[in-house]
Parts: sequence; structure tokens; C-alpha cells
Amino acid sequence: MDPIIAGGLVSAGKNLLDGISSQLTSKKSVESQGRVSFPAELGKASGQDAPKPFTDSKSARSALLDNPQVSSFMERNENSQVYLEKRADGSVQFLSSSGETLVLPKESEACNQAINYFELCLEEKSNLSEFRPNAVLFDA
Repeated sequence: MDPIIAGGLVSAGKNLLDGISSQLTSKKSVESQGRVSFPAELGKASGQDAPKPFTDSKSARSALLDNPQVSSFMERNENSQVYLEKRADGSVQFLSSSGETLVLPKESEACNQAINYFELCLEEKSNLSEFRPNAVLFDA
């Protein structure tokens, strides 16, 4: 078979299939059936569609200091540098230069606030440490 004719047949077949499939599942019909688009579903699954409770790192830090565990940890490490790290299991860890650590479990509200503080610091490019690239300063 001539390659030019074969290429034309493949192109015509592709156009035919694209036309049929676009008529079967138009965007309006998907939305009218109550289905969610893939990007919206992906954002929902990854938790990115949830609004952030704080808009800046200072308000997030002050809310974290209202937590009794965090405030007592900070009082014990008053003269030390304190870093906040996200861990692979979804929890967060406060690490003091004195060696003491505090781990907040991932299902706690304080952990959600700490993650919010961490992400806000990265967005604002504030409280970053050149010695610990995966952590942000908490005592700044």
C-alpha cells in the first residue's frame, strides 16, 4: 500500500473517531450528569481545594503558639533555634538545636496548622534556613 494513502486513511479515521467521541461526551453533558472534571477531582483528592486558614506566616505562627504542646516546647527551648519539618508520614516535627523534638501526629489540628505555616513560609520565602533545606525556622 502506498504510504501517502495509508497516512491519509489513518488521518481520516482519527478525525472520524474524534468527532464521534466529542459528541458522545461533551463538556455540558458531563457537567449535567453531576460528574466532576479530572482537575477538580485531582485537587480535591490532594487536598489543595481546601482553603488555607491563615493568609500569612505570622498569624499561623501565633495560632500554633496557642497550642499547649507547642507553647511548652517553645518555653523549654527558649534559647535554642527551633525548626519545623514535614515528615514523610504526614506528621510534622519541631526540632530544637538543643536536640529535643516534638512530633505532631498527622490527624491533629495542630499538625494542619503547622503544615499551613510551613507552606506559607515557603510561599513568602521567609524563615528559610540555608543549613536545613527541608525545614523552616519557627523561632524567627
